[in-house]
Amino acid sequence: MTRIRKCQNDRALRRVAIEHIIARYPAIDTADHDRLFDYFRNEARAKDRAAIRANPAIRPQYRQLCRDHSIDRLPLVNAIAGVILAFVLVLGVIVLLFGF
Repeated sequence: MTRIRKCQNDRALRRVAIEHIIARYPAIDTADHDRLFDYFRNEARAKDRAAIRANPAIRPQYRQLCRDHSIDRLPLVNAIAGVILAFVLVLGVIVLLFGF
């Protein structure tokens, strides 16, 4: 149980450190820029991203970071897969209702 709490505390501390970097965005150096991308690519879970997104103190900087670097967007492959799935579902409903 304490191991889980330690892991959660480490994640929370890491997220707070990232929030401090985001608060200074866009006036950050290359090392901080790399830390941000490493965090969002490799460490951040959906819960972490949601917590950062919900922080009103850094919301303008986070939005600018997302705009500038396409962070927190649905990847194109996932968007295309979603459209195809929706099309197949609609087609299936039409076939079921009208018996084509």
